[in-house]
Formats: sequence, structure tokens, C-alpha cells
Amino acid sequence: MLVKKKSWRAVKYPLWFIIPGLALYMVFFIVPTINGFYYSLTDWSSNRSADISFVGLRQFAEVWRNPDLGIAFKNTIVYSITITAAKNILGLALALALNEKMKTRSALRAVYFSPMILNVVAMGLIFRSLLDPFNGFLNKTLRELGLGVFAVGWIADPRWSIHSVSLMEIWRATGVAMAIYLAGLQAIPKDYYEAALIDGAGFWHKLKCITIPLLGPAITVNVLLCLVYGFRMFEVIYFLTQGGPGSSSQVLMTLTYKYMGMGLFGYSAAINVILVLMNCVVAIPILLYLRRREVEM
Repeated sequence: MLVKKKSWRAVKYPLWFIIPGLALYMVFFIVPTINGFYYSLTDWSSNRSADISFVGLRQFAEVWRNPDLGIAFKNTIVYSITITAAKNILGLALALALNEKMKTRSALRAVYFSPMILNVVAMGLIFRSLLDPFNGFLNKTLRELGLGVFAVGWIADPRWSIHSVSLMEIWRATGVAMAIYLAGLQAIPKDYYEAALIDGAGFWHKLKCITIPLLGPAITVNVLLCLVYGFRMFEVIYFLTQGGPGSSSQVLMTLTYKYMGMGLFGYSAAINVILVLMNCVVAIPILLYLRRREVEM
């Protein structure tokens, strides 16, 4: 039996569908990324009338001596870990609850997912009014209920500002984690649960021995998405606290924006490179570990 070889036209035809997307990816991601790495090694600034000069790693040495970098670095880690843990735990709990048969589960899924499609600017303004330390709805309610001791300066107190921003992001994006876990739960064969039920397994035993192991791919996706998104978070923090009060809620992205606004383009590019490297250093080992755990499970 003769096997016909594919013509060059048949092989080349699928490539035409790749080229537009690849071109956009090159223009809007690869080229700016390479330029960012280059400009991080220069003294590019709006305050200089001379040409851009190559300064090498001296730019990073100056960034490293900046006291704001340590605060922003710590806040970025705290924020990312907080929202990753909370969104995964709450998302899994909601997915487990809304995977059960109930009349209103479709409506409830839509309700819990809906914050994700709302405008971030509008949400920032709403949360600023809710969390205002003096006239905010939350503190007024606490005082009227006789719980004034819990009425703190949510976005005005340096001790609470980064946690208040985390709270807004958890409320906004937990629905995405829920949707991913729901998809994973619906892909698990019902036969496993039926066999476990016959053996007399309870809820927690089924969760530990069936649900969590078979949700390995969904856990990997959710954890990485939450971590990477937390590292590069900007809009939620900017519109709620603008990195304040002082630098108490400053993260690496808002710090980059701050120095970019001051015209220190090379300096801000160096901070952005540090953020990219931190993403790689944290995300890649976690990805490899979680993928290995998927196979073991």
C-alpha cells in the first residue's frame, strides 16, 4: 500500500494560521521584553538631554540600595502568598458546594464569578468608600453594633493597608479559581465516588483520597495563575491605596510606575527586570514540583 506524501502546500497551509498570532506576540511581548532588559542597563531618563548611555549593572546596584525596594519586595511576597492561599481555599470550597445538585447552583456560580467582570477602577472607588476609616460603611456598621474596637484604619493604617488590598482582590477573583476547580471536579469519574461510598468512606476521606489527587492539574493552574498575577498586580493596589499610606502597600509594580512617572525610565526598567526574575525564580520550581506531584498522585 502506497502512502502519499503530503504536498508542501498541505504542510505550509496550517502555518498561515500561526503567523498572525506569532507576529502580534513578537511585536507586543518579545520585542518590548528585550528592549526592557536593554534599557535596564542604561541611564535613560527624561532629565538627561544627552544620549542614552550604557551603564551595565550599576543601575541594579542603585536600585538595590533603594530602601523602598525592600518594602515593595516584602509586600509583593505577602500579597501574592495571601491571595494565592485564600483564593485557592475559598475557590475549592465554593466549587465543592456548587458542584452538588441544587436548584440555584447556576445562579450562584454566576454570582460568585461576576466580580471578576466588573471594572477595577469602579471597584477601587467602591472599596475606598467602604473601608474609609471615618465615614466608611464597614466602620460605621461596626460602631453601631458596639464593635468599635474592630473599626481600624483599613486603608489609612500602614499595618492594615496591604491586607485590605488583598481582601479586595480575594473578593474579586475567587470566582475564577472556583470556575477552574468546578471544571476539574466535573472531569472526575463518578465511579470513584460510588466505589468509595460502598466502602463506607466519608466526605473528608473522599476529599483526601479522590478529589484532591485528581484535581492536581487544576491545583497547578490555579496556584501558578494566582502567584504570577499577585507578583504583577498593579491596578487593584493603585486605585485603592496608590501604594500608601507612605510605602506601606507599595509593591514592585507600583514602584516601577512611580519611577516611570518621575522620568527615570532606565531605573524603572531595572525594577521591572527584578520582578521578572523573581517571577521565574518562584514560579518555575513550583510548577515543576506541582507537575511532579500530579504524576505521583
